[in-house]
Formats: sequence, C-alpha cells, structure tokens
Amino acid sequence: MTVTLTPDAMVLDRRLTADDYARYRRQIDERKSWGYYQRLVIADAGGQRLETPGSHACLGSLALLDRHGFPKDLAGQTVLDIGCNAGFYSFVAKLRGAKSVLGLDSQPHYVEQALLMREILGLDVEFRVSDGHDLDANAGTFDVVINTGVIYHLQNPMDFLVRVAQVTRHLMYLESETLLDPKMSEYAWFIEKEYGQDASNWWIYGPRCVERMARAAGFRQAVFQGFVWTPPPGMKTPEGFARQGRGAFLCQK
Repeated sequence: MTVTLTPDAMVLDRRLTADDYARYRRQIDERKSWGYYQRLVIADAGGQRLETPGSHACLGSLALLDRHGFPKDLAGQTVLDIGCNAGFYSFVAKLRGAKSVLGLDSQPHYVEQALLMREILGLDVEFRVSDGHDLDANAGTFDVVINTGVIYHLQNPMDFLVRVAQVTRHLMYLESETLLDPKMSEYAWFIEKEYGQDASNWWIYGPRCVERMARAAGFRQAVFQGFVWTPPPGMKTPEGFARQGRGAFLCQK
C-alpha cells in the first residue's frame, strides 16, 4: 500500500470499501469524547475523506514547519517522535523515507488515536505510551528526534532535554511556544496557573534561552529558525496574558 502526502490530505492508493469507510468514521467519532488535538485528513483513491476533529490543522502546520527547517528527506534514518499525539508527524517521517519511526506520547488516548490512524494508512510506524522523562539507554538511539509542542508542558525541561540528547545521534527538531519580545530572548517565563486555559503549560522560553538549554543538555549546536507562527497584534489568552509565538529550532549533536 502507498500513501501520498499532498497539501490537502494523506491520500491512499486504494479505495476503502463501504464497510471499512463506515467503520473508520464510527471509530473516529467514538474517540471524540477523549478529545482530539491533531486534525488529520485522509482521502482514499475514490475521493472519500476521513477527518479527525482536532483544532491543530496538521497539513497547514507542516507547510509552516517545512519553511523553518523541518526535515524533508529522512531516507534511511531512524526517527523518534516525542509527544506524537495522533501520529501525524510520525507518519510524515515515514512518508519522507525514514527506515523506522517510533512515536511516544504520555497520554494513552492519543496513542489509541495514532494506532487507528496507522490502521487506516497502513504505514509501518510504532507507537508507545511513554513520557520523555523515561528515556534512557534502553530506548536505543535515533538519527533524528522530532520534538514539537512538548517542552513548555514540562515542569523539569532540562531533565527531559538531557535525556533526549542522550538518545539523539544527529539532529533534534524542536518547536515550542516562544516569547516574542526580543528583550526577553534570553529568559523564560514561569506560568503559575493557566495559559491558554491549559494548566499543563508551565514555561514559555525566549529563543536564546532555548538555544542555551539545548547546548547545556548536550547538543553541540542549537539554532533558532524563526517564528513559525505569530499572533495578531493585541491577541490575548482567556486569562488576559499576551499571546506568544511558536518558534522552531535545529539542534545538532
């Protein structure tokens, strides 16, 4: 089976039977109560579409990440996707030639979503329930690590980054909520309660701060690739905080 990545969908080379299409739609709907974050769009050869009802438009986000250093050629590489959610970036890595891909997420319901997407797509990607803080030598090493939307959710980001550096052979691609004010580039903002109505948001870092953290964790070089997304002027979170941007970083061993 072949899957083609297009700007609008991940396209299957086969047509789903009526029974399979109805079953997959039902299984996607059954997982709504768990909450979707990633919005994946899958189309079959006949034009039938399956879509997860997440708020994160994956294909549009990938186009932005691609303009900010996301690896486009992973031929023969081993890839670890930390915080894989429903598996979109894991699938992208496989479609871009990765020899093997392991997706980890600490939330079992996201891994269940990823397993369903894997069944529909027919791609050879492994998924496990795991926290990046659990990474050690037993996890093996990976040529490339994808680390998107994770570090601002961690109470102890340096422990996490040290562990990631230990299992990274060549490159970590890191994306995070990032402070916009150039005067705050070397600093981090600790969030005491909620940011964006999410109590798991603990830190927002300036670009230079992230670079220094990555180097201290064991990466030889860490370079800010720019802001992947910036909010409209004056945009605030529901708590009244100024909304910050999303930054991308290439971190090399």
